[in-house]
Amino acid sequence: MKYLRSFCVGAFLLASTMSLSANSITAYNNQTAYVTQNFVFHDGALAQGFVRLNEGFTVASHSCVNMDVLFTISGGIDLRETSTIRMLKDLEFDSNVTLTTGGNIDGRGHTLILNGDFTIPANKVLHFNGDTILDAHGHALIIGENAEIFVDTNVTLTIANATIKTTRNSPTFPALRCGAFNSKLALDNVVLEPADDFLFLGGRFFIHNDVAITGTSAFIYNSPVPSFITKDSCLYLDHAVTFSMAPATFTDAPYSLKDTYTDNNFIKMADETSVLYLDGNTLQTTNTGWRVTTGTVSFDDRLQIKTDPTLTMTALEPLVSVQDVGYFYDIAWHPSGNYIAVGGDNGLKIYSFDGSMLTLVAQDVGTTAFLLNWSPDGRYLVAGMPGWTTPFPGLRILRFDGTSLTVVTSIGGNTGGNPCWSPDGKYLAFTISSGNTLQVHRFDGSSLEYIAQIGVSAPNVLSWSTDGHHLFSITKTGSLLSMYDFDRTSLQLVTNYSVSGVTSPASDDPWSSDGRYVASGVNVSVYVFRFDGSSLMVSDIYPVEGALDTAWSSDGKYVALTADTGQIGFIPKVMVFSFDGKLLHLIPGSFMALTDASAFLEWIRFSPNGKYVAVTYVTPDYAGVLKIYAADYVQSTAPQTLATSMVFGDSAKGGAYDVHLRLQPGASVNLVGKMLYDNVN
Repeated sequence: MKYLRSFCVGAFLLASTMSLSANSITAYNNQTAYVTQNFVFHDGALAQGFVRLNEGFTVASHSCVNMDVLFTISGGIDLRETSTIRMLKDLEFDSNVTLTTGGNIDGRGHTLILNGDFTIPANKVLHFNGDTILDAHGHALIIGENAEIFVDTNVTLTIANATIKTTRNSPTFPALRCGAFNSKLALDNVVLEPADDFLFLGGRFFIHNDVAITGTSAFIYNSPVPSFITKDSCLYLDHAVTFSMAPATFTDAPYSLKDTYTDNNFIKMADETSVLYLDGNTLQTTNTGWRVTTGTVSFDDRLQIKTDPTLTMTALEPLVSVQDVGYFYDIAWHPSGNYIAVGGDNGLKIYSFDGSMLTLVAQDVGTTAFLLNWSPDGRYLVAGMPGWTTPFPGLRILRFDGTSLTVVTSIGGNTGGNPCWSPDGKYLAFTISSGNTLQVHRFDGSSLEYIAQIGVSAPNVLSWSTDGHHLFSITKTGSLLSMYDFDRTSLQLVTNYSVSGVTSPASDDPWSSDGRYVASGVNVSVYVFRFDGSSLMVSDIYPVEGALDTAWSSDGKYVALTADTGQIGFIPKVMVFSFDGKLLHLIPGSFMALTDASAFLEWIRFSPNGKYVAVTYVTPDYAGVLKIYAADYVQSTAPQTLATSMVFGDSAKGGAYDVHLRLQPGASVNLVGKMLYDNVN
């Protein structure tokens, strides 16, 4: 039993106004509860009043503690990966506070104050699932190797007065991640020191006061939605930093708009007091180009601006493969790109991938694993089956720690088909009763809680949109494509689209990164549909016999495809198309035919960084093969247009959109590509 001592503040006299019940601690009337050992809180517990946790605390697994304490907290904090601190008021950590595991913080709009450096341990994920201000008071926020701060959907995390230091992270598994388009990361008086190239994958950032990015790595803006430099604020890019504008989209138009347009103003500035300060670093754009308006851009020292670095995929090259007994079915890349999961008759296997070799690191030999989906933070893997499977084995959710798999929960019977995670990992959607019902459940790290359901026709595909608002399904026959809206409490049908004369699509990764397009192979053609929030419209139809599984590259520029009719004599094929926002274009060098016409080709996936393509197929003697191709890229030779260059100002919108350009004394700009000055004045 934990040892507690109460005393009158300043007099150290025993008092009776402190209470301990149901693992809660409360102290009132200027009395203090002084806890001298690490205290264990269980679900629903409350720490309130003059409570001093001198040796930290633990929150039991899958539990939530409500914090309303008036004193600083010292010692170690253990959230058991799945538990939550709910802040009922501002909370203050002493200089010796340590975090031993990942978990969740729900700030409820309050401030978490750090009185010393604070470290997120290696391989741990700290979720912020409620609006929170993290004020470091000038101290360092250190994010360990392969660790991550994850901002959940509809949440704003403000990091203030901090030096953010990252250790080692895969660029596609960044130390700071926004879970969806409406996740917001606000930086206020912050220095960001990334140790590796840093991808801002999604959501929005807001720059308040002075924010500097330093070091020798690249900061790559990959989000398909714009971010902001606010009034009287400056984003400063230091020497040796490369800032790359590489949004995974074609424009910054919300997908809900019916018509696309080419407004590529991805960093919006409030007025001329909003400053982008380029100090001897490298500024790089991709084929979206980048238009800057309204604010101030300062050039200092020797600056490199490259506006023609667009790389184009030209070919696929066989790289490495592994073989196993029995069929291989689905494949799923870990968000970091360092692992790949394969499901088949012989269970579930996890291989590490270093760019040249596949090494088995973990496996689970339970029931057949057909459809696989990683949670966005890479901690959980769900394995299920198509909704029409009979008999139906259900699904399993497994935890992966880099070396082993542990079953967290499972559902048997006619439940758990076509499982897929929401972008923030809070929800899991799947079908039940042989595919006749679509359900959404909330996942708390250990169990599933039913939220909503709707009747569906047996789907072969079920996939969550990148904004977390929609679910897309295709029936087993491929004749009906459906889009559903999820508002966190209910499911509603948005639209249907009927396609006749096609059978057995396989795609379970149909969404483009910006949420505007879905692609599917439907036996005789590859379809790309534009989704405007209310309807599906055909963007392009490319005839391919045996079109089967599709997968988008993370930048939204390419669609990979497997083609196999299953008929004797048909040669299975892998191919990649470029997509320009309207049409598909086959890349001739990507057209790869399997050498054995009797093999049966199935799934295909791009790696998170777009450098590799993985496929599975079955040999004539029923062996499963996982094969990885390397994607070859070369510098594009297409003429550069002004729309795809660096543009300052927007004369078509008037003088209010002019940019104030300042060339500091002694500054010089080395320009590779095109740059346009488009001011009115």
